[in-house]
Amino acid sequence: MNSAQSSMALFAFLIIVISIWWISTTLKEGRKAVEEIKEEDRRP
Repeated sequence: MNSAQSSMALFAFLIIVISIWWISTTLKEGRKAVEEIKEEDRRP
């Protein structure tokens, strides 16, 4: 692999890692929001 290929591979790896982190964070926030909505529905 030459330097251009290795830098492209590193760049792709970084994008994948950031995407996975962003998706997991979004899902956690979504679950919190759903729990809050359920708790509000239970209140009289």
